[in-house]
Amino acid sequence: MFQNLQNFFRLCKILKTRGNWPLIRKSKNQLWDFILCRNGLIQKPFFSAMLYWFQMLKGLDILVWRLETFGFLFSPRLNDDDRKHMNQSLK
Repeated sequence: MFQNLQNFFRLCKILKTRGNWPLIRKSKNQLWDFILCRNGLIQKPFFSAMLYWFQMLKGLDILVWRLETFGFLFSPRLNDDDRKHMNQSLK
């Protein structure tokens, strides 16, 4: 339980520093669908989705990898020019 809470705060810190905020603002509905497990292969009721995410917080590295894969987080290897280039088509 303590590890999950600690990983939640780490995730918030990672979102603050590496979050792709232009993409997050543009695709809020997709992010909410991702968080609430309402799209794709994993479709769950609200409480099951919350339990799912609570379990996902045990392994923060997998969760961060998934958010990087969907583009909601930038890779730590990218510089500012690369980040701007990735979001070029959002405008």
